[in-house]
Amino acid sequence: MNHPWVDSVINTLSTDQKIAQSIWIPAWSDRDSSHVSTIIEAINKYGIGGLIFFQGSAKKQAVLINQYQKISKVPLLTAMDAEWGVGMRLADAEKFPYQLTLGAIRNDSLIYSFGEKAAEQCRKTGININLAPVADINNNPENPVINYRSFGESRENVSSKAAIYMKALQNNGVMATLKHFPGHGDTDVDSHSDLPVMRHSRERLDTVELYPFRKLIDEGAGIVMTAHLNLPLLDSTSNMPASLSSVIIKDILIKQLGFRGLIMTDAMNMKGVTRYFKPGEAEALAYRAGNDIIEYVSEIEATLSEIKNDIKLKRISEEEINLKCRKILALKYWSHLDKPEAIDTADISKDISSGEIKALIRDLYANSLTLLRNEQNILPIRNLGNIRIATVAVNQEKPTLFQKRISQYKNADNYFIDPGKAGQIDNLIRKLSEYDLVITGVYGTSQRPDRQFGVTQELKNLLENLISKTRAVITWFGNPYALDKVECLRNAEALLLTYQENEYTEDLAAQLIFGAIGAKGSLPVTVNGEWPYDFGIITPGNLRMQYGLPENAGLSSEQLYERIDSIVNKGLDLKAFPGCEVMASRKGIVIFHKTYGFHTYDSTIRVREEDLYDLASLTKVTATTAGLMLLDSDGKFNPEETLGHYLPFFRNSGMGNLKMNEILAHQAGFKAWIPFWEQTVKKNGKFKKRIYSTSYSDKYPSEVANNLFIRKNYSSRIIRTIKKSSLGEKKYLYSDLGFILSPCIIETLAGERWNEFISKNIYQKLGADDIVFNPYIKYSPERIIPTEYDSLFRRQLLHGTVHDEGAAILGGISGHAGLFSTANDLMKLIEMYRRMGTYGGEPIIAEDVMRKYTSVQFPENNNRRGLGFDKPLLNNYEVLPQNSNTAISASMSSFGHTGFTGTYVWVDPEYELSYLFLSNRVNPTRNNNLITELNIRTNILQAIYDSIVR
Repeated sequence: MNHPWVDSVINTLSTDQKIAQSIWIPAWSDRDSSHVSTIIEAINKYGIGGLIFFQGSAKKQAVLINQYQKISKVPLLTAMDAEWGVGMRLADAEKFPYQLTLGAIRNDSLIYSFGEKAAEQCRKTGININLAPVADINNNPENPVINYRSFGESRENVSSKAAIYMKALQNNGVMATLKHFPGHGDTDVDSHSDLPVMRHSRERLDTVELYPFRKLIDEGAGIVMTAHLNLPLLDSTSNMPASLSSVIIKDILIKQLGFRGLIMTDAMNMKGVTRYFKPGEAEALAYRAGNDIIEYVSEIEATLSEIKNDIKLKRISEEEINLKCRKILALKYWSHLDKPEAIDTADISKDISSGEIKALIRDLYANSLTLLRNEQNILPIRNLGNIRIATVAVNQEKPTLFQKRISQYKNADNYFIDPGKAGQIDNLIRKLSEYDLVITGVYGTSQRPDRQFGVTQELKNLLENLISKTRAVITWFGNPYALDKVECLRNAEALLLTYQENEYTEDLAAQLIFGAIGAKGSLPVTVNGEWPYDFGIITPGNLRMQYGLPENAGLSSEQLYERIDSIVNKGLDLKAFPGCEVMASRKGIVIFHKTYGFHTYDSTIRVREEDLYDLASLTKVTATTAGLMLLDSDGKFNPEETLGHYLPFFRNSGMGNLKMNEILAHQAGFKAWIPFWEQTVKKNGKFKKRIYSTSYSDKYPSEVANNLFIRKNYSSRIIRTIKKSSLGEKKYLYSDLGFILSPCIIETLAGERWNEFISKNIYQKLGADDIVFNPYIKYSPERIIPTEYDSLFRRQLLHGTVHDEGAAILGGISGHAGLFSTANDLMKLIEMYRRMGTYGGEPIIAEDVMRKYTSVQFPENNNRRGLGFDKPLLNNYEVLPQNSNTAISASMSSFGHTGFTGTYVWVDPEYELSYLFLSNRVNPTRNNNLITELNIRTNILQAIYDSIVR
């Protein structure tokens, strides 16, 4: 307070100007020019000390602060109620969780990170003082004004988290404000509308309400805000709020608690004050009682007049005025206002909603979610195989983000219900009773006790019906106190509390239900005897892939988004493909998923996340190799054995002694491919009638293309043709032939159709219902991406049937091509590979088998391949990017595959990366190879590596 700058300023101020430093008025950045003129007049005429900002936008607020600072003789302090970040007031800023939500977090380091980012938001928008944290202990469930703004009911938890928040703000250049002294948590009246009365003894106050304030004052609190709250056992003056009481401020706060910082009133326009005191009178009382800052002064002239009258009557001394002014000026110096700099408005909206901030908000909510019931450990849901799931959105009319995310883990049927429409409920319950699991989200509740937290009798009736007649998992998107008003929730199979309803909690609740994240939160308040304070069931996480932001996995979203968009858009502009889909995950978190362009160049149907692509040769590693690894894990298949060992038909041929590891690593000497289709057409290109039919029948059961069916058992001729083909030298030559044969091995060893074996034992366990052969059977054409117009063989646009001619002749189901998938379901499979065979908490493929198949097999033969999988070039770090089959930054432990139609997958266990690229570059013709010439697929992968923050 005795700094030379403080001395230099105070020596220039008159008594009126010193008093005016304590007068702070409200400001908005979304109001018209007349409001701005009012602020300018107050600055010029009175020399007010500060502004409290309310609703508006970040850039406009910054512009106005710059404007106001230019005309102010003494730099202005700026404050904001930013309890959950500046998003509490600014429309274009991300909102952090409420303090009650944060109170559920067990990991206090996250609270500090929150405080750091809240401080960053404040600084970016020109705010010096955050009117937070709320240090009130919410020990009254019916409290209408504190409630979700408090860290909870435990004095220790409130003190600890408030202290961490306070220190994070002040360590990062923003002054914190403890509120509302001496404690507003046990009231049942909102001080915005009347004066609450709290009749607790001093002993009780010392034990509970004052506890956090005492702790935080000892730990360096800079500002304390006084409450418009009547405590007759402390100050018996009729209708005297604590904010105007010298007994409470001077005797208790200053003398007994030893507070030496700034003292500030709550807003002076609140009815807790104005109902009993006139404008000017209240402000003068507050000033005289010990407040240094009078917040939200509505009548400056009257306030100054009343305070000057107190000076005349010797109710307040010049020494007190000087002390108040010095304290305010000292804070201005601490806030670097001795050398004020204009706020940089460039990118301000982006800065206060950055990827880092969004990722932290996600982590905060993820750690707060609190599981209150979990009968028979139903969560996380583990066995997805044949389970039928329905989702219900209560008080919603269309699919919610919660429902959409659930369907990304397992296809589910969505339902919606309005509890007020009783006639619909019985019909809905009948339908839902047919499902194995009914996952329900309760929307549209309220945070406010005066609205019964949004709990109606109709809602209770609906939930009673649902819980008693179905196997219900309930997610409550709302206040914890509401749960005690719905008795039947105690009987739900599972009950998940999210505290708030927003996109973060919807998304993360679904992820928790499926074990992508674990339940970690604990109740910050007591709900009832069954769910007391600190109760919360812990469940495992990272069982399935999460969905998050690049920053959640250590990448820069700004760099990642810009680089990938640039690479893809170049491909679209140059017509390398009509559309594509890119998806990437790191550390088990999906950090990028975006669709681009259209199904075809006529630009009629946009690519969507639910669309299925022809994977082409990715089938080799997503189906065939997967099946062999399953069998190897069970001890039924050994890649060291020979082809003849598994297929006696080949024993007496030149291929009988070929080892399976040579076949799978593409160095058995097979030809690259055989144009089988040429044997099925005449020289003039017409189909041989004994082989094809234009209609389905028992004799012609397999569809090759639209209205084209092939003779039953024609696949045996394909096998004979391969057997008769000549073998070359045993060196690396990529070949389809061994993968056409491998399904025969799988069927022999598994004792069932090979594609059904893989679907049942892998895809269904992953919840990957949208990895299929012959998608035309199950899906509408609008969901299937077309490939080529086949002018030589099938003479039609291939849409829903496989592009590869050999796979088509095999009825669309082959080991070398034929599989279709959505990006999301394909990512589940390659994530399982990255996790070395485990997914959903279940070992699917043995880890040692995964490691064997994804390792280089014959490096001495200059062969980079694993078993089925592609690997980086053996000298990958030495070649130019355009000459590599992967990114130059890919580790040697990485693996993947490409597909002829324009697809690509790559997994890097060392960097914990999984990446896929899906396109139909062969539309309308395979002769377009720009995707490879431009290195689009591998350049995107390199962009992901480059975006890792090191």
